[in-house]
Amino acid sequence: MIADRLAVLAILFTATINTSLASGVWILHEDGIGPVKVGMSLSQLSRALHEEFSMPEEKSDQACFYVHPAKHADISFMIENGRLARIDVEGRGTATAEGIRVGDSESRALQVYGPGLKVEEHQYTGPEGHYLTLRSSNGRYGIRFETDKGKIERFYAGRFEAVQYVEGCL
Repeated sequence: MIADRLAVLAILFTATINTSLASGVWILHEDGIGPVKVGMSLSQLSRALHEEFSMPEEKSDQACFYVHPAKHADISFMIENGRLARIDVEGRGTATAEGIRVGDSESRALQVYGPGLKVEEHQYTGPEGHYLTLRSSNGRYGIRFETDKGKIERFYAGRFEAVQYVEGCL
């Protein structure tokens, strides 16, 4: 009986994963999203997503810039010194591996991530907004949520240094 239940759960889990992959749903991790990994070069990113990304011609300082995948409008990739440094999420369509999305409450993120989530006052919104930052166990990566009035407005993951940039690429 337990074996039958486990078999049914395994089938449902596999079907859910296959459906998510087929529909193009990506899950954000500290070090990547979908087929994309932090540290990839721009050409590796282009190959992984079957798109052609390039350095913007109009940008005078090309040490840091963003590219945007065509099939994922709520995601941006920060390229710094030729490598993927950070993945930014601006809409509800993408969740973290722990299930947190834009629009979720700050209290839910604190509950899900626990005491490892460092809370700081947001630089621009003051006491009504926060940065909620989690550093990976190896210290190389992180996830940061930006909140306002108790709701998650955006979040991003990648190299820990890049996750701490308040304004992205300047």
